[in-house]
Amino acid sequence: MNAFGMIEVYSLTTALCAADVMVKAADVKLIAFDRNRPFAPKIPAPLIMGVKVEGSVAAVKAAVEAGEEYAKSKGRFIVSHVIARPDEQAEKMAYLLDFNRDKFNKKFPKSMKDVEVSDVPFGKALGIFEVSGFTAAVVGLDAMLKAASVRLLHKEERLGGRLVTLVVAGNVSAVKASLEHGAEECAPLGEVFGSECIPSPHPELMKYFDTTILDEE
Repeated sequence: MNAFGMIEVYSLTTALCAADVMVKAADVKLIAFDRNRPFAPKIPAPLIMGVKVEGSVAAVKAAVEAGEEYAKSKGRFIVSHVIARPDEQAEKMAYLLDFNRDKFNKKFPKSMKDVEVSDVPFGKALGIFEVSGFTAAVVGLDAMLKAASVRLLHKEERLGGRLVTLVVAGNVSAVKASLEHGAEECAPLGEVFGSECIPSPHPELMKYFDTTILDEE
């Protein structure tokens, strides 16, 4: 590994959006997401996520700076750092991955090391919706699916603070409409910590999602 960069932010929503910004800003590989559960009161979201990238020193620095700028704009930046020529043991730790492997990621590998990225653009937008509480999440998802033509692509439940993160896919207008309706319906039941649309997600980000589920009935 030439260089390793990591940024820590509050919430999976911020992490996914920051990751997309980072891989679009420079020629880097998105190698892992990792998580931690903060216990301090009065924080932007009850979950800390790490986004890890690798590449040349210059590219990693540019990517980390772009991710940091995005996270700061959302008030959810914690810390970032770049390591040039990481030690072999540190490199192994860099590839540690904490991301759900369930029915929405049937073929998800244990490590993203050497995973090939498709050259074919995804062609849809991603909608990321993050809320506290399973009941609120189910109500929000039902509203999202009824409001517009979107499909559930991924879910994360093993999060701190009872957070549930839902990722839907569809065209930009449909995703935005679904996010708006989801937030409206579930707001009385749980706090919404994330609601973001990524119009053209980078292939490096999309390798973390099994898009074949969108072809299923």
